[in-house]
Amino acid sequence: MIKGLIVGHRDFGKAILNAMESISGSIENIEWVSNDGLSTNELAEKIRAACELNGEEGILVFVDVYGGSCWRAAKMARASNARIITGINLPMLLSFIHKRETISLDELPAVMENDGKRAIQSE
Repeated sequence: MIKGLIVGHRDFGKAILNAMESISGSIENIEWVSNDGLSTNELAEKIRAACELNGEEGILVFVDVYGGSCWRAAKMARASNARIITGINLPMLLSFIHKRETISLDELPAVMENDGKRAIQSE
């Protein structure tokens, strides 16, 4: 199973994971880390450690904001078994938990990006 790591500012990861669990129940193999009180290098080290703990199936690193400090840390820490996806929303995470066992690590980010964009509507 592809694992997930949510990387964000302050308690973003904890909050979005709590919201996901209120929709889907308990979710396995997904964690979160915060940049709170950490330098970019320190956060990169935490991300790297999380990536190293994951086996052959790999890990998707979800980052809250493209170009920010969390994204830079994820890029610094990037391992061969990791893919990064930014600008996450709840529909993207729902896509992840429901499709991560049937879609490969290389294909899943594009599927999630499409699902996340499709969920953004203006009325």
